[in-house]
Amino acid sequence: MERSPEGHVEGPVMKADTIVVGFDGSDNSHRALEAAMELVSEQGIVHVVTAFHMRSAAQTAEMMASLPEEFRGSFDLMEGPRTHLHDAEALLDNGGVDHKGHLVEDDPASAILDVADEVGADLVIVGSRGLGRVARFLRGSVSTRVASHARTSFLVVTDHGGDEE
Repeated sequence: MERSPEGHVEGPVMKADTIVVGFDGSDNSHRALEAAMELVSEQGIVHVVTAFHMRSAAQTAEMMASLPEEFRGSFDLMEGPRTHLHDAEALLDNGGVDHKGHLVEDDPASAILDVADEVGADLVIVGSRGLGRVARFLRGSVSTRVASHARTSFLVVTDHGGDEE
């Protein structure tokens, strides 16, 4: 399989009907979303998963107390995850791709795997953060966990210029 200078696959490519892609707003999650748009069949659907962790009541209270009073009423803990999901859905809309968004309270790998099982995904796509070996060992890796536990085909999209996970 050859790639064009832009990194796109050239030649015949197998298409998938149901793709699950993890999206956190990072450059590599954008690359994963672009791959999903290229690989989804005409009648297929892309499920975008954005995971988040809610802070405990004590953590939230502590964080709110540290904000200037004029911002406390307008601060939204879910703004980041909702914005990421909205951005991904807008890109899919612009590309004419059928999609469904999933905002999931869980760690990213579990959220992606659970949605993949729930929708019967043909393919799971995630971006790689390009962690080094030590950081990957200490902190773990979403792409490594997905690769280890996926019950379907998976694709890890990496930054062409960085370290591969």
